[in-house]
Amino acid sequence: MDRSGGRGVMYIAWGSAHVDVARRSAASVKKSNPGLQTCIWCAESDDTSGFDLSFVIPEGLKRPKVDLLPDTPFDETLYLDNDTIIRADLRSLFDLLQKFELCGAHVMLWHRPRHRKVWRKEPPDAFPEINCGVLLYRSSDRVFDFFREWSRAFTVAGFRVDQVTFRELLWDSDLRFYVFPPQYNKRIFEPSEVIWSDQPKPRIVHLPILRPQKTRFKTWFGEQIARYWG
Repeated sequence: MDRSGGRGVMYIAWGSAHVDVARRSAASVKKSNPGLQTCIWCAESDDTSGFDLSFVIPEGLKRPKVDLLPDTPFDETLYLDNDTIIRADLRSLFDLLQKFELCGAHVMLWHRPRHRKVWRKEPPDAFPEINCGVLLYRSSDRVFDFFREWSRAFTVAGFRVDQVTFRELLWDSDLRFYVFPPQYNKRIFEPSEVIWSDQPKPRIVHLPILRPQKTRFKTWFGEQIARYWG
């Protein structure tokens, strides 16, 4: 792929409802990072307004999110799941790529059995899964080779989730990897945080309720959450 260069945020969305959610996330990127480009991979018939660049997901991919990461148009990419809201200037986050090749945040509930599955080997307990819904990476052969190996491993391993194979491959890798603070992939809120907290404010909110929902109430509630954090 010919790269437009620079820094950018990439989404991968299958289905118009998911594209709509990604568009909301992209709007939050522009609100706090007006100079940052956004792109989306989706179906040819989807409405791609609100994105600077758009690409069509090829047919036959096992898991487009994993398969398409090497096809970023940017030199430095922040991949975001669609159920995200960006609340801060992201330049400091991208500056990590001056030193590191790939960055992500720990799964916050890594102690639960569903986050402790094993494919071929079991890394140390203190090396938990990485949440693969917010990944920052530099365009390079080393990083893209890792992603392609991950794509193959996901297909072979047969897990429904992609984090099991990512964890094990990362453990075996010599990539310069950095775990950024959870505020850049905020997944869990304690009730006290809504009232008052001395913790750093979340920079990227990443919540399941922000996904397309199946009931009117959950759809309404997700819209309220998006409005509150946006």
